[in-house]
Amino acid sequence: MSNMESDTRSKILESAIDMVGLKGDVTIRELTEIAGVNVASINYYFGNKNNLLKEVEYHYSTSLYNIQYNILTSQELSPYDKILDWAKSMAGFIAQYPALIGLIVNLATEDRSYKPALIQKIYLNKELQAMIRGIIGAIIKSDDEKLLNLKYLQIFSGILGPVINRLVEDSFSHEHSVICLRSKEDLEDYMKLLINTVLA
Repeated sequence: MSNMESDTRSKILESAIDMVGLKGDVTIRELTEIAGVNVASINYYFGNKNNLLKEVEYHYSTSLYNIQYNILTSQELSPYDKILDWAKSMAGFIAQYPALIGLIVNLATEDRSYKPALIQKIYLNKELQAMIRGIIGAIIKSDDEKLLNLKYLQIFSGILGPVINRLVEDSFSHEHSVICLRSKEDLEDYMKLLINTVLA
């Protein structure tokens, strides 16, 4: 691929990354207008729109994985701060890019063979799970595998709860409920309470 072709492909992908993270699904026309390319470029470089969106999802998944891995392997953070920062990073990332979950659902619905990178890199990642369970064990001073698994599940579910709530509100309601965490401060307060409650 020549430099010009690589630049065009990168321009399309970067434009899609910017648009999809905030807006969700985009039309080919919107994308080509922002990227400054013609409609045929999408098919030429990506085969079709869904392949492009899969690359966008992979980009976001890799970004979140890298953030989380760096937190969990940090030598500067205490075990408690690792868990808290891990939880805040996941919740904050999803709050920053709310359309990402909808994108994954749409891609997986349209292509049953598609295995979303976010699920593979974050939710089903054995390495991250083992690190998190080990950190939880260090905090609560336990190596009871069942207990560590349950506490991991409690924290992970607690992180996803506000995300699901926000998706439901955005899709089906015109008002925010009492449990909607829209501000960064409210989300951070919730994460601290969640971690303190589960690890008490």
